Formats: sequence, C-alpha cells, structure tokens
Amino acid sequence: MSDNLSFSELSDTAKAKALNDFVPFYFSLLNNEELDVMASFDFNHVIADINRTIMDVSNQVPEEICAFSAKFNRDDYHKLLSQLPQTFFDNGNPTTDWREWYVEETNKLDPFATL
Repeated sequence: MSDNLSFSELSDTAKAKALNDFVPFYFSLLNNEELDVMASFDFNHVIADINRTIMDVSNQVPEEICAFSAKFNRDDYHKLLSQLPQTFFDNGNPTTDWREWYVEETNKLDPFATL
C-alpha cells in the first residue's frame, strides 16, 4: 500500500473515501468553532460556502448534514483537501488521524495552544 500521497494524487475512489471520512471531522470542528487551522489553508476561499450549506440544513441529524454537504460541496471539499498538508494511503485513509493532524497543525501555528 502506498502512503504519503497528496489528496490530488489519489484515485477517484480513494478521494471519495477521504472526503467521506473528512466531512464528519470538519463538521465537528465547525460545531466547536475550531476552524482556525482549516482557515489558514483555505486559499480557494471555500470554507464560507461549506459552512453556509451546513447551516442551511442544520435542522437535520448530523449524519444527514454531513452526507448532504459531502455531495453538495464536493468540489469545495476537494479544493480544501488539496491544500491541506495531510497525506494519505492509496486507499484514501489519512496517514495521520485527522484529530492528531489538527493538533499538530495548531501547534505549528501556536506552540502554546491547548487543543
């Protein structure tokens, strides 16, 4: 199994897996108002569109919100994932757990952060 692939290097199937695994993580960050690190990589300015979609369907259960957002904002998520310094195995699994990755990236921005 290959590892250390960027999101852009993944097959379409692996990209779909990576996306579907990432969206619930992103949703949890949004709910906890912890999107600072994500925003630092939002070079394509897609976070506002993703968040708007999530807020528009916020009356649904989290699983439905994530599924809808993953489908509706697919291209936005692809743009964001392409910018993140996260690597993946060729099956779409991240090489570093998303929560661990987020703590590491937060520490790079602010070594005194307490996530």
